[in-house]
Amino acid sequence: MINVEDVFIVFYAGTPLERVALRGVNFSIKDGEIVSILGNNGAGRTSLLRFLAGHISLNFGRLWYNGIDITTQTLSERSNIFSSAFFNSELCVAEELTVLENLIAATFHHKNMKLLRSVEYDSMRDKFYDQLRNLKFMDMEKYLDEKASHLAKPYKQMLALLMAIIKKAKVLLIDEISTGLDIESSRILLTTMNKLIKANKMTTIMTINDPEFAINNSDRIIVMNYGQIVADFQDKEKIDLKMEDLFLALNKKPENFDKNMPMKI
Repeated sequence: MINVEDVFIVFYAGTPLERVALRGVNFSIKDGEIVSILGNNGAGRTSLLRFLAGHISLNFGRLWYNGIDITTQTLSERSNIFSSAFFNSELCVAEELTVLENLIAATFHHKNMKLLRSVEYDSMRDKFYDQLRNLKFMDMEKYLDEKASHLAKPYKQMLALLMAIIKKAKVLLIDEISTGLDIESSRILLTTMNKLIKANKMTTIMTINDPEFAINNSDRIIVMNYGQIVADFQDKEKIDLKMEDLFLALNKKPENFDKNMPMKI
C-alpha cells in the first residue's frame, strides 16, 4: 500500500518565481489498484508523479510504502518500488541506444553490469521481436535496431512504457503518455497500454487527458486542481460516475482555497 501524507512541493521558494505545486496532498492506494489522476494544466499531477518516482523532493510531508517511510529515498533507491513512463520520454529512454538495447538494459536494470555485457544479443533479439510482434503495436518489431532518438513519438512513448513494465517494479507511474499524439495514435497507444497493465496486474497511477478512457479503464479516479485533491471517485461512486460529474469536478476549487497559502514548515 502507498500512503501520501500531507505533501507540499514548492518550486523556487522564497523568490519572485515561487510556485506551490502541491498543497497538503493526502491519499492511499491499495495494491493492484489502477488509479487515474485527472486535472487541468498546472493542477500538480506531474509534480506528484515525479515526486513519487524520486525525481523531485518534498518541502513537507511523508511517503510510505507498506508501512515503511521512503520519503528521503533517492530515485535509484525507489526504483524497486516505482517505475515510470513520462510524456517526456527522455527521462525514461536512452536516446542514443537502439530499441533493442533499451529493452535489454531495462531487463537487466537491477543486475550486475558484467552480466549485461555477456548478454547474447541474438537470443534477446528473437525474444523481443516475438513480444513486439504479438503486441501488434504499429509494427514496432521492425524498429528494434532503430536508435530511440530517431523514433516517431508513438513508438518512443511505447518504448518508455515497455521499459517501465520490464523493470518489474511494484508500482507503475504513467504521466500523460498520449500527449501530443494524433487521435488515432493516441487511441492505439492507450488501448495497448491498458492491455499491458491488465496483463501484468501492476498497481498503476497514471495522469491522463482522456476522461472517457479514465472512466472505462480505472478502478478509481482522483481529480486535482490548484495542487490539491478536489474529488476522489472510488467503489460505487466510481461505478456510477458520469462524464458530467467528472467535468464538474475538473472545474471545482479546493475548499478554503487560498492561492497565497504559505508553504507548511
